[in-house]
Amino acid sequence: MKVSRLIFLGLILLFLPNLVWADCVDATRVTSYYIQGAHDFILYNRLTPAAYVNVPWCNIFSDSVIQTTTGYICDGDKVIIDRQACDIFSIRSSSFSQ
Repeated sequence: MKVSRLIFLGLILLFLPNLVWADCVDATRVTSYYIQGAHDFILYNRLTPAAYVNVPWCNIFSDSVIQTTTGYICDGDKVIIDRQACDIFSIRSSSFSQ
């Protein structure tokens, strides 16, 4: 009985940092975006950065069109880039530092 509790507690502690560090952003307030590289872009709420988004498995070009698929986006969700669904690898809210 004690061993199963320890294993359960260990699993919780193992996965807890992933739950805490996962970031989500309210995409309903996004008014524009800025393409920062071949796999990164910044979502803006008017003139204020709202989120930094990384999509390593899709290429982004200077004339790419980016659309969100839901009103609230998190790591692992999808965005549409040039009519292609792309998985978000990481998203950091406006508190990110570069």
